[in-house]
Amino acid sequence: MIDSFEFLNAVSANILPFIMVVTRIGAIMFTIPPLRENNLPQSVKLLFTVSVSFLVFPLVAIQLDIAALNYFEIFTYLATEFLMGLVIGFMVTIIFAGIQMAGRLIDLNSGFGFSNLVDPVTQDTITVTTQFYSVISVTLFFIIGGHRFLVQAAVESYRLVPLGAYIFSSQALSILVRGFGDIFLIGFRIAAPIMAALFITEVGLAILSRAIPQMRVFLIGFPLKISVAFLIMSLTLVNTVPYLQGLFEDSFLNISNFIRVFA
Repeated sequence: MIDSFEFLNAVSANILPFIMVVTRIGAIMFTIPPLRENNLPQSVKLLFTVSVSFLVFPLVAIQLDIAALNYFEIFTYLATEFLMGLVIGFMVTIIFAGIQMAGRLIDLNSGFGFSNLVDPVTQDTITVTTQFYSVISVTLFFIIGGHRFLVQAAVESYRLVPLGAYIFSSQALSILVRGFGDIFLIGFRIAAPIMAALFITEVGLAILSRAIPQMRVFLIGFPLKISVAFLIMSLTLVNTVPYLQGLFEDSFLNISNFIRVFA
């Protein structure tokens, strides 16, 4: 049986690596929208993060004596782990940001942009279509087991980039920049059919207003565009859901390739 001095030495050699694991896992869990929102208490998310870290730590542990390091070295270790968790979570966050972009594009053209509301969960000002697509994306994320794939990707990241081995490169920066461009691409692909239908509706109303000047096009056009948006949205939903599922699955597959850039 070890004495108290040996126990303190063991704790000192493992406390910093464990905090580093908690930092990377926590950055992932607190970054992605399904777990970032306020619908889960902070204590529950923290407990989940620590529990996953306890399971992962024996597989990835390294020996670091915190007493032998200065404050700058400790900060560097923690900062690199936090940044590594952010870039992993960013791969999934891109999809949710693109979905929100699609909702805002649709609302801007359909007139729903005037009906901003406050989400009681996030306390953010959002539009109706954005909330609709967000609920679908979060539900689909958990249905396909996105939370399990995310934990698996986090564990896999330690095999490719061990604790304290993170190295930032220009290639990684270019991938992150392309990720921001993907947000607009995803949003446009989802919203394009509805925006095209609304544009045709606008053209038809313009022609109608010229042909029948006595008609109050504004009173007719507003509910007409809402109806067209709902109709096309419901028709395209059968293709939107598989598209979103493919995006989530591809993002989990691409995380490993993305992390290899940092190795």
